[in-house]
Amino acid sequence: MRLPRRRFLESTAAIAASMAALPITQSTADEPAGDDSRPTSPNDTLRVAVCGVRGRGMEHVNGWGRVKGAKVVAICDADLNVTPRAIKAVEKNTGSAPKVVQDIRKLLEDRSIDVVSIAMPNHWHALATIWACQAGKDVYVEKPVSHNVVEGRRMVEAARHYKRIVQTGTQCRSSKGLQDAVEFIRSGKLGKVYMAKGLCYKRRDSIGILADAKVPSGVDYDLWQGPAPAHPFNPNRFHYNWHWFWDYGNGDLGNQGIHQMDLARWGLNKHEFPRSVVAYGGRYGYHDQGETPNTLNVGFEFDDCELQFEVRGLATNDELKVRVGDIFYGTEGILAMTSYESWQVYWGHKMEPGPSGKGGGDHFANFARAVRARDHKLLNADIEEGHLSSAFCHLGNIAYRLGRKLHINPSTESFVNDPEADAMLSRHYREPFVVPQKV
Repeated sequence: MRLPRRRFLESTAAIAASMAALPITQSTADEPAGDDSRPTSPNDTLRVAVCGVRGRGMEHVNGWGRVKGAKVVAICDADLNVTPRAIKAVEKNTGSAPKVVQDIRKLLEDRSIDVVSIAMPNHWHALATIWACQAGKDVYVEKPVSHNVVEGRRMVEAARHYKRIVQTGTQCRSSKGLQDAVEFIRSGKLGKVYMAKGLCYKRRDSIGILADAKVPSGVDYDLWQGPAPAHPFNPNRFHYNWHWFWDYGNGDLGNQGIHQMDLARWGLNKHEFPRSVVAYGGRYGYHDQGETPNTLNVGFEFDDCELQFEVRGLATNDELKVRVGDIFYGTEGILAMTSYESWQVYWGHKMEPGPSGKGGGDHFANFARAVRARDHKLLNADIEEGHLSSAFCHLGNIAYRLGRKLHINPSTESFVNDPEADAMLSRHYREPFVVPQKV
Protein backbone atom coordinates (compact mmCIF):
# COMPACT_ATOMS: atom_id res chain seq x y z
CA MET A 1 0.00 0.00 0.00
CA ARG A 2 1.08 3.56 -0.68
CA LEU A 3 2.03 5.56 2.40
CA PRO A 4 -0.54 8.15 3.58
CA ARG A 5 -0.25 11.61 2.17
CA ARG A 6 1.75 14.12 4.24
CA ARG A 7 0.21 17.56 4.68
CA PHE A 8 2.91 19.42 6.58
CA LEU A 9 4.39 21.10 3.52
CA GLU A 10 3.26 24.62 2.65
CA SER A 11 3.19 26.31 -0.75
CA THR A 12 6.34 28.06 -1.75
CA ALA A 13 4.43 31.32 -1.82
CA ALA A 14 3.80 30.96 1.90
CA ILE A 15 7.43 30.46 2.84
CA ALA A 16 8.84 33.37 4.81
CA ALA A 17 10.71 35.74 2.56
CA SER A 18 13.21 36.72 5.19
CA MET A 19 16.70 35.24 4.93
CA ALA A 20 18.25 33.46 7.87
CA ALA A 21 21.11 35.30 9.51
CA LEU A 22 24.29 34.72 7.54
CA PRO A 23 27.10 32.84 9.27
CA ILE A 24 29.58 35.54 8.28
CA THR A 25 29.60 39.28 7.72
CA GLN A 26 30.06 40.58 4.18
CA SER A 27 31.03 44.09 3.13
CA THR A 28 27.65 44.62 1.40
CA ALA A 29 24.52 42.53 1.02
CA ASP A 30 24.82 42.25 -2.76
CA GLU A 31 28.58 41.99 -3.25
CA PRO A 32 29.91 38.46 -3.76
CA ALA A 33 32.66 37.39 -1.41
CA GLY A 34 36.14 37.96 -2.77
CA ASP A 35 38.93 35.50 -3.53
CA ASP A 36 41.45 36.87 -1.03
CA SER A 37 41.72 33.51 0.73
CA ARG A 38 42.01 31.53 -2.53
CA PRO A 39 45.31 29.89 -3.48
CA THR A 40 47.16 32.09 -5.91
CA SER A 41 49.05 29.40 -7.80
CA PRO A 42 48.85 25.67 -8.53
CA ASN A 43 51.55 25.15 -5.91
CA ASP A 44 49.47 26.60 -3.08
CA THR A 45 47.65 24.19 -0.78
CA LEU A 46 43.88 23.91 -0.96
CA ARG A 47 42.70 24.00 2.64
CA VAL A 48 39.66 21.75 3.04
CA ALA A 49 37.02 21.41 5.77
CA VAL A 50 34.91 18.22 5.77
CA CYS A 51 31.41 18.59 7.22
CA GLY A 52 29.74 15.37 8.32
CA VAL A 53 32.23 12.58 9.01
CA ARG A 54 30.33 9.56 10.25
CA GLY A 55 29.67 7.72 6.96
CA ARG A 56 30.25 9.11 3.50
CA GLY A 57 32.28 11.92 5.05
CA MET A 58 35.09 9.48 5.78
CA GLU A 59 35.33 8.93 2.02
CA HIS A 60 35.76 12.69 1.73
CA VAL A 61 38.53 12.68 4.33
CA ASN A 62 40.39 9.89 2.57
CA GLY A 63 39.55 11.15 -0.92
CA TRP A 64 41.07 14.54 -0.20
CA GLY A 65 44.08 12.74 1.23
CA ARG A 66 44.77 11.42 -2.26
CA VAL A 67 44.55 14.80 -4.00
CA LYS A 68 47.94 16.41 -4.54
CA GLY A 69 48.08 19.92 -3.18
CA ALA A 70 45.03 19.55 -0.89
CA LYS A 71 44.91 19.20 2.88
CA VAL A 72 42.04 18.60 5.28
CA VAL A 73 42.54 21.19 8.00
CA ALA A 74 39.16 21.03 9.74
CA ILE A 75 36.28 18.65 10.36
CA CYS A 76 32.77 19.54 11.46
CA ASP A 77 29.97 17.40 12.84
CA ALA A 78 27.01 17.99 15.13
CA ASP A 79 27.92 14.67 16.79
CA LEU A 80 31.35 14.96 18.35
CA ASN A 81 31.33 11.21 19.06
CA VAL A 82 32.06 10.45 15.40
CA THR A 83 35.01 12.79 15.05
CA PRO A 84 37.88 10.70 16.58
CA ARG A 85 38.04 8.34 13.58
CA ALA A 86 38.16 11.29 11.19
CA ILE A 87 40.86 12.99 13.27
CA LYS A 88 42.96 9.84 13.16
CA ALA A 89 42.55 9.52 9.38
CA VAL A 90 43.52 13.16 8.80
CA GLU A 91 46.57 12.77 11.02
CA LYS A 92 47.59 9.71 9.03
CA ASN A 93 47.11 11.52 5.70
CA THR A 94 48.62 14.89 6.61
CA GLY A 95 50.79 14.38 9.67
CA SER A 96 48.80 16.91 11.70
CA ALA A 97 45.48 16.99 13.52
CA PRO A 98 42.58 18.99 12.04
CA LYS A 99 40.60 21.63 13.86
CA VAL A 100 37.30 20.22 15.17
CA VAL A 101 34.17 22.39 15.01
CA GLN A 102 30.64 21.35 15.95
CA ASP A 103 28.69 24.23 14.36
CA ILE A 104 29.19 24.86 10.63
CA ARG A 105 28.45 28.56 11.16
CA LYS A 106 31.59 28.85 13.28
CA LEU A 107 33.58 26.89 10.73
CA LEU A 108 32.62 29.29 7.94
CA GLU A 109 34.04 32.23 9.88
CA ASP A 110 37.54 30.81 9.25
CA ARG A 111 38.79 32.77 6.24
CA SER A 112 41.76 30.43 5.78
CA ILE A 113 39.50 27.60 4.58
CA ASP A 114 39.22 27.37 0.79
CA VAL A 115 36.90 24.39 0.30
CA VAL A 116 33.94 23.01 2.25
CA SER A 117 33.31 19.33 1.53
CA ILE A 118 29.77 18.46 2.62
CA ALA A 119 28.60 14.97 3.62
CA MET A 120 25.90 16.01 6.07
CA PRO A 121 22.35 14.54 5.97
CA ASN A 122 20.29 15.55 2.93
CA HIS A 123 18.19 18.14 4.73
CA TRP A 124 21.36 20.16 5.42
CA HIS A 125 22.92 20.07 1.94
CA ALA A 126 21.32 23.19 0.48
CA LEU A 127 21.72 25.49 3.47
CA ALA A 128 25.31 24.42 4.11
CA THR A 129 26.19 24.97 0.44
CA ILE A 130 24.54 28.39 0.23
CA TRP A 131 26.14 29.55 3.47
CA ALA A 132 29.54 28.31 2.24
CA CYS A 133 29.13 30.17 -1.07
CA GLN A 134 28.21 33.34 0.83
CA ALA A 135 31.31 32.84 2.95
CA GLY A 136 33.52 32.76 -0.15
CA LYS A 137 34.20 29.00 -0.10
CA ASP A 138 34.10 26.53 -2.95
CA VAL A 139 31.95 23.47 -2.27
CA TYR A 140 31.92 19.75 -2.90
CA VAL A 141 28.43 18.58 -1.86
CA GLU A 142 27.16 15.03 -1.64
CA LYS A 143 24.23 13.65 -3.55
CA PRO A 144 21.38 14.41 -3.64
CA VAL A 145 22.44 18.03 -3.54
CA SER A 146 19.05 19.07 -2.18
CA HIS A 147 16.20 17.87 -0.02
CA ASN A 148 13.60 19.35 -2.38
CA VAL A 149 13.35 20.86 -5.86
CA VAL A 150 13.42 24.57 -4.99
CA GLU A 151 16.53 24.17 -2.84
CA GLY A 152 18.50 22.84 -5.78
CA ARG A 153 17.74 25.86 -7.94
CA ARG A 154 18.73 28.20 -5.06
CA MET A 155 22.06 26.37 -4.85
CA VAL A 156 22.74 26.94 -8.54
CA GLU A 157 21.89 30.61 -8.14
CA ALA A 158 24.19 30.94 -5.12
CA ALA A 159 27.09 29.30 -6.95
CA ARG A 160 26.74 31.64 -9.90
CA HIS A 161 26.08 34.83 -7.89
CA TYR A 162 29.02 34.34 -5.54
CA LYS A 163 31.24 32.92 -8.31
CA ARG A 164 31.89 29.68 -6.48
CA ILE A 165 32.95 26.31 -7.85
CA VAL A 166 30.39 23.73 -6.66
CA GLN A 167 30.77 20.04 -7.47
CA THR A 168 28.05 17.41 -7.01
CA GLY A 169 29.12 14.12 -5.41
CA THR A 170 27.92 11.97 -8.32
CA GLN A 171 31.35 10.45 -8.81
CA CYS A 172 30.24 8.29 -11.74
CA ARG A 173 30.64 11.42 -13.87
CA SER A 174 34.42 11.15 -13.39
CA SER A 175 34.57 7.47 -14.37
CA LYS A 176 36.46 7.05 -17.64
CA GLY A 177 34.49 3.87 -18.31
CA LEU A 178 31.11 5.56 -17.99
CA GLN A 179 32.28 8.61 -19.93
CA ASP A 180 33.11 6.20 -22.76
CA ALA A 181 29.71 4.52 -22.36
CA VAL A 182 27.87 7.83 -22.71
CA GLU A 183 29.98 8.69 -25.75
CA PHE A 184 28.98 5.33 -27.27
CA ILE A 185 25.29 6.02 -26.58
CA ARG A 186 25.58 9.46 -28.17
CA SER A 187 27.40 8.05 -31.22
CA GLY A 188 24.20 6.59 -32.65
CA LYS A 189 25.54 3.05 -32.80
CA LEU A 190 22.66 1.80 -30.64
CA GLY A 191 20.23 3.36 -33.10
CA LYS A 192 17.51 5.59 -31.69
CA VAL A 193 17.68 5.40 -27.89
CA TYR A 194 14.05 5.43 -26.81
CA MET A 195 14.33 4.46 -23.15
CA ALA A 196 16.70 4.45 -20.21
CA LYS A 197 16.10 2.49 -17.02
CA GLY A 198 17.78 3.14 -13.70
CA LEU A 199 18.04 0.21 -11.31
CA CYS A 200 18.48 0.43 -7.55
CA TYR A 201 18.13 -3.17 -6.44
CA LYS A 202 19.77 -2.78 -3.06
CA ARG A 203 18.80 -4.80 0.00
CA ARG A 204 17.24 -2.74 2.79
CA ASP A 205 16.28 -4.54 5.97
CA SER A 206 13.67 -3.38 8.46
CA ILE A 207 14.83 -0.69 10.88
CA GLY A 208 12.33 -1.92 13.49
CA ILE A 209 10.55 0.25 16.01
CA LEU A 210 12.51 2.13 18.66
CA ALA A 211 11.32 4.36 21.48
CA ASP A 212 12.27 8.02 21.81
CA ALA A 213 15.34 8.45 23.97
CA LYS A 214 17.64 10.94 25.63
CA VAL A 215 19.94 12.87 23.30
CA PRO A 216 23.40 11.26 23.49
CA SER A 217 26.16 13.22 25.15
CA GLY A 218 28.27 15.10 22.61
CA VAL A 219 25.36 15.60 20.17
CA ASP A 220 23.93 19.04 19.41
CA TYR A 221 20.55 17.69 18.36
CA ASP A 222 18.98 21.07 17.66
CA LEU A 223 21.82 21.76 15.23
CA TRP A 224 21.54 18.29 13.69
CA GLN A 225 17.82 18.85 13.00
CA GLY A 226 18.61 22.23 11.46
CA PRO A 227 16.05 23.13 8.76
CA ALA A 228 13.81 20.13 9.57
CA PRO A 229 10.84 20.12 11.95
CA ALA A 230 11.73 19.49 15.60
CA HIS A 231 11.13 15.97 16.92
CA PRO A 232 12.08 14.16 20.13
CA PHE A 233 15.35 12.29 19.70
CA ASN A 234 14.91 8.77 18.37
CA PRO A 235 17.81 6.50 17.32
CA ASN A 236 15.86 5.49 14.23
CA ARG A 237 15.63 9.09 13.04
CA PHE A 238 19.34 9.66 13.56
CA HIS A 239 22.47 8.10 12.05
CA TYR A 240 21.89 6.65 8.58
CA ASN A 241 18.26 5.61 9.14
CA TRP A 242 17.31 9.25 8.65
CA HIS A 243 17.32 8.33 4.94
CA TRP A 244 13.95 6.62 5.42
CA PHE A 245 12.13 9.64 6.91
CA TRP A 246 10.74 12.41 4.70
CA ASP A 247 11.84 15.19 7.06
CA TYR A 248 15.52 14.40 6.44
CA GLY A 249 15.96 11.98 3.54
CA ASN A 250 14.53 11.02 0.16
CA GLY A 251 14.33 7.24 0.36
CA ASP A 252 16.50 5.05 -1.81
CA LEU A 253 15.41 6.97 -4.90
CA GLY A 254 17.41 9.93 -3.57
CA ASN A 255 20.02 7.91 -1.67
CA GLN A 256 21.62 5.24 -3.84
CA GLY A 257 19.27 5.89 -6.75
CA ILE A 258 20.46 9.44 -7.42
CA HIS A 259 23.63 8.00 -8.99
CA GLN A 260 21.62 5.89 -11.43
CA MET A 261 19.15 8.73 -12.07
CA ASP A 262 22.06 10.96 -12.98
CA LEU A 263 23.51 8.37 -15.36
CA ALA A 264 20.14 7.84 -17.03
CA ARG A 265 19.63 11.56 -17.61
CA TRP A 266 23.25 11.95 -18.75
CA GLY A 267 22.97 9.14 -21.26
CA LEU A 268 19.67 10.46 -22.60
CA ASN A 269 21.21 13.93 -22.89
CA LYS A 270 18.30 15.58 -21.10
CA HIS A 271 18.98 18.97 -19.51
CA GLU A 272 15.52 20.01 -18.37
CA PHE A 273 12.59 18.59 -16.44
CA PRO A 274 10.38 15.92 -18.07
CA ARG A 275 6.81 16.56 -19.26
CA SER A 276 5.25 14.28 -16.65
CA VAL A 277 5.97 11.85 -13.84
CA VAL A 278 4.06 8.92 -12.36
CA ALA A 279 5.06 6.61 -9.51
CA TYR A 280 3.70 3.74 -7.47
CA GLY A 281 5.04 1.41 -4.80
CA GLY A 282 5.13 0.95 -1.05
CA ARG A 283 7.04 -0.16 2.01
CA TYR A 284 6.44 -3.88 1.76
CA GLY A 285 7.56 -6.99 3.63
CA TYR A 286 7.84 -5.56 7.14
CA HIS A 287 6.34 -3.01 9.49
CA ASP A 288 8.72 -0.47 10.99
CA GLN A 289 9.14 3.25 11.59
CA GLY A 290 10.46 4.00 8.12
CA GLU A 291 8.29 6.20 5.88
CA THR A 292 9.87 5.93 2.43
CA PRO A 293 9.11 3.06 0.00
CA ASN A 294 11.38 0.04 -0.30
CA THR A 295 9.70 -0.82 -3.60
CA LEU A 296 9.07 1.91 -6.17
CA ASN A 297 8.45 2.32 -9.88
CA VAL A 298 8.79 5.77 -11.46
CA GLY A 299 8.20 6.86 -15.04
CA PHE A 300 9.22 10.14 -16.71
CA GLU A 301 7.99 11.25 -20.14
CA PHE A 302 9.91 13.34 -22.67
CA ASP A 303 8.87 14.25 -26.21
CA ASP A 304 11.10 11.60 -27.78
CA CYS A 305 11.86 9.00 -25.10
CA GLU A 306 11.16 7.88 -21.56
CA LEU A 307 13.10 7.31 -18.38
CA GLN A 308 12.08 4.51 -16.06
CA PHE A 309 13.39 3.98 -12.56
CA GLU A 310 12.95 1.10 -10.17
CA VAL A 311 13.81 0.66 -6.50
CA ARG A 312 13.77 -2.85 -5.05
CA GLY A 313 14.86 -3.24 -1.44
CA LEU A 314 13.69 -6.83 -0.93
CA ALA A 315 14.91 -10.12 -2.43
CA THR A 316 15.01 -9.84 -6.22
CA ASN A 317 16.60 -10.99 -9.46
CA ASP A 318 18.89 -8.77 -11.51
CA GLU A 319 18.53 -7.55 -15.09
CA LEU A 320 21.36 -8.14 -17.59
CA LYS A 321 23.63 -8.81 -14.59
CA VAL A 322 22.75 -5.35 -13.27
CA ARG A 323 21.46 -4.74 -9.74
CA VAL A 324 22.64 -1.19 -9.25
CA GLY A 325 23.18 0.49 -12.62
CA ASP A 326 21.49 1.61 -15.82
CA ILE A 327 20.23 0.07 -19.06
CA PHE A 328 19.82 2.07 -22.29
CA TYR A 329 17.51 0.69 -24.97
CA GLY A 330 18.11 1.53 -28.64
CA THR A 331 16.55 0.31 -31.86
CA GLU A 332 19.78 -1.55 -32.74
CA GLY A 333 21.07 -2.63 -29.35
CA ILE A 334 21.17 -2.27 -25.59
CA LEU A 335 23.90 -0.85 -23.37
CA ALA A 336 24.10 -1.91 -19.72
CA MET A 337 26.14 0.00 -17.15
CA THR A 338 26.96 -2.79 -14.74
CA SER A 339 28.84 -0.88 -12.04
CA TYR A 340 30.31 2.52 -11.23
CA GLU A 341 32.84 2.12 -14.04
CA SER A 342 31.96 -0.67 -16.52
CA TRP A 343 29.57 -1.23 -19.41
CA GLN A 344 28.51 -3.86 -21.94
CA VAL A 345 26.62 -3.68 -25.26
CA TYR A 346 24.21 -6.35 -26.54
CA TRP A 347 23.18 -6.37 -30.21
CA GLY A 348 19.81 -7.15 -31.76
CA HIS A 349 17.07 -9.54 -30.74
CA LYS A 350 19.60 -12.28 -30.02
CA MET A 351 21.37 -10.05 -27.49
CA GLU A 352 24.80 -10.87 -28.91
CA PRO A 353 27.63 -9.36 -26.81
CA GLY A 354 29.22 -6.29 -28.34
CA PRO A 355 31.69 -3.62 -27.22
CA SER A 356 32.43 -3.14 -23.53
CA GLY A 357 34.63 -0.98 -21.37
CA LYS A 358 35.82 -0.14 -17.90
CA GLY A 359 37.73 2.61 -16.16
CA GLY A 360 37.69 4.74 -13.03
CA GLY A 361 38.52 8.33 -12.15
CA ASP A 362 39.01 10.81 -9.31
CA HIS A 363 36.06 13.12 -8.68
CA PHE A 364 37.86 15.09 -5.95
CA ALA A 365 40.84 15.72 -8.23
CA ASN A 366 38.51 16.95 -10.99
CA PHE A 367 36.97 19.40 -8.52
CA ALA A 368 40.39 20.61 -7.33
CA ARG A 369 41.42 21.27 -10.93
CA ALA A 370 38.32 23.41 -11.53
CA VAL A 371 38.88 25.29 -8.26
CA ARG A 372 42.44 26.19 -9.21
CA ALA A 373 41.36 27.28 -12.70
CA ARG A 374 38.32 29.19 -11.31
CA ASP A 375 36.20 27.58 -14.04
CA HIS A 376 33.05 25.63 -13.18
CA LYS A 377 32.88 24.40 -16.78
CA LEU A 378 35.80 22.07 -15.98
CA LEU A 379 33.66 20.19 -13.46
CA ASN A 380 32.41 16.74 -14.39
CA ALA A 381 29.36 17.28 -12.15
CA ASP A 382 28.59 20.98 -11.84
CA ILE A 383 25.91 21.93 -9.31
CA GLU A 384 23.34 22.49 -12.06
CA GLU A 385 23.73 18.88 -13.20
CA GLY A 386 23.35 17.85 -9.58
CA HIS A 387 20.23 19.96 -9.20
CA LEU A 388 18.54 18.43 -12.23
CA SER A 389 19.28 14.82 -11.31
CA SER A 390 18.30 15.39 -7.67
CA ALA A 391 15.09 17.12 -8.80
CA PHE A 392 14.10 14.08 -10.86
CA CYS A 393 14.29 12.02 -7.66
CA HIS A 394 12.19 14.59 -5.80
CA LEU A 395 9.61 14.62 -8.60
CA GLY A 396 9.31 10.84 -8.39
CA ASN A 397 8.81 10.97 -4.64
CA ILE A 398 6.15 13.70 -4.96
CA ALA A 399 4.23 11.62 -7.52
CA TYR A 400 4.46 8.60 -5.23
CA ARG A 401 3.23 10.49 -2.18
CA LEU A 402 0.32 12.08 -4.05
CA GLY A 403 -0.58 8.85 -5.82
CA ARG A 404 -1.28 10.28 -9.25
CA LYS A 405 0.33 11.30 -12.52
CA LEU A 406 1.71 14.83 -12.44
CA HIS A 407 2.21 17.14 -15.42
CA ILE A 408 5.25 19.43 -15.42
CA ASN A 409 6.21 22.77 -16.95
CA PRO A 410 9.96 22.35 -17.57
CA SER A 411 10.56 26.06 -18.09
CA THR A 412 9.32 26.97 -14.61
CA GLU A 413 10.39 23.75 -12.85
CA SER A 414 6.90 23.45 -11.42
CA PHE A 415 3.70 21.50 -11.99
CA VAL A 416 0.87 22.43 -14.35
CA ASN A 417 -2.17 23.86 -12.55
CA ASP A 418 -1.50 21.77 -9.46
CA PRO A 419 -1.07 23.81 -6.24
CA GLU A 420 -1.05 20.66 -4.12
CA ALA A 421 1.95 19.27 -5.98
CA ASP A 422 3.65 22.69 -6.15
CA ALA A 423 3.46 22.90 -2.36
CA MET A 424 5.78 19.88 -2.20
CA LEU A 425 8.48 21.51 -4.31
CA SER A 426 9.75 23.19 -1.14
CA ARG A 427 9.18 22.92 2.60
CA HIS A 428 8.59 24.96 5.73
CA TYR A 429 11.94 25.76 7.38
CA ARG A 430 12.64 25.88 11.10
CA GLU A 431 14.26 29.19 11.95
CA PRO A 432 17.00 30.24 11.96
CA PHE A 433 17.85 27.45 9.46
CA VAL A 434 16.00 28.97 6.52
CA VAL A 435 16.98 28.43 2.90
CA PRO A 436 16.47 31.87 1.33
CA GLN A 437 14.06 32.44 -1.53
CA LYS A 438 16.63 34.80 -3.05
CA VAL A 439 20.39 34.41 -2.68
